[in-house]
Amino acid sequence: MKLLRLGLVASSVGLPFAFGAIRRDLNKRNVEIAQIDHDSRIDQRSQEILFKEADSDFEDVFRCVGGTGKRLTFDADQVFVACCAPGQRLLGSPDTAFDCCAEGHDLVGSDHTGYRCCPIGQSYDGIRCGWVCSNGKVMVDGQCVCPLGTSPAADGGCRGPIGCDSGITTGKCYVFRMENGHTLGYDSIQLHYSAADHSSQHRIGRFKICGNEACTIGRAVNPNDPVHIKDVQGTAHQSSESQGSQWLNGASDGNHIGRTPLYGDSGVFTLTKWSCGKYCLGGFGKGISYAFPSETPSITFTLDRQACTPIEIIEVPCDIHKVENNCMWEKVPGSCGPGDSNSCRCSKT
Repeated sequence: MKLLRLGLVASSVGLPFAFGAIRRDLNKRNVEIAQIDHDSRIDQRSQEILFKEADSDFEDVFRCVGGTGKRLTFDADQVFVACCAPGQRLLGSPDTAFDCCAEGHDLVGSDHTGYRCCPIGQSYDGIRCGWVCSNGKVMVDGQCVCPLGTSPAADGGCRGPIGCDSGITTGKCYVFRMENGHTLGYDSIQLHYSAADHSSQHRIGRFKICGNEACTIGRAVNPNDPVHIKDVQGTAHQSSESQGSQWLNGASDGNHIGRTPLYGDSGVFTLTKWSCGKYCLGGFGKGISYAFPSETPSITFTLDRQACTPIEIIEVPCDIHKVENNCMWEKVPGSCGPGDSNSCRCSKT
């Protein structure tokens, strides 16, 4: 488009005229717009933009087409102007689009879908306006769905890629078998967790994986999810009921991870899936390593975020007296682990 030297109507305080100039060589996006320049003269009462060239006896007039009912309408910064119906606002930018939107509407969309005026809080998918999707979902044909390559999760969000999850679920309990073949458990004399033989001193831990203090059930645990771990097992001399389930704490820098009754003092862990039914126990913002070389090693948080301790995870009942425990054998036939592991074969007899 050609550049026109014209005046522009803007609201002036106490004065019928203001000065500036206008350009109309901008791409037309939804509505035609003009940009205010500092040399235009604006008559708000007459709804006209007036421009007079230097040393000229003539004056150009720029106004909305008569009979349409439209009025000169400025954007919030008083930089751009368009002809909009009374009560509409001019929204947009040169990088997106401009449009005349009614009260209670926003200009939304993208370069892929285009831009349209939609009710505040809704989005535009290229066909229609719709409510903005949450939990990682996207709008497709007016419906909130999981993006391509992901699938719905139990918490209402999305997980992916399809068919590939950790097999670990919040609210369920697991046993951790360490690299030395022993299970991670609590030592009631040393007062920390280690991988040692089961004895009256060392009780196997039954670890409930929790995404929050309430330990909400049913959320898939991904490698980047922070989790807290609650040991529902009591010591040899104290029952779970009398002692209360306790959290694994956040001991670090060589101090052995123990237990605490306070959620606020608990460690923040991660679990990432490895091949052949194995997992690696790490930390969120930190790492997990062995506290020191030992035949019955303990674990500690370390500053190396990539440090994690290899473990094998076996799903076990949180309450050993529930009848529903019979169904655990049927979940993944032939597998002991929470995932589709072939490393550990089980039988019902």
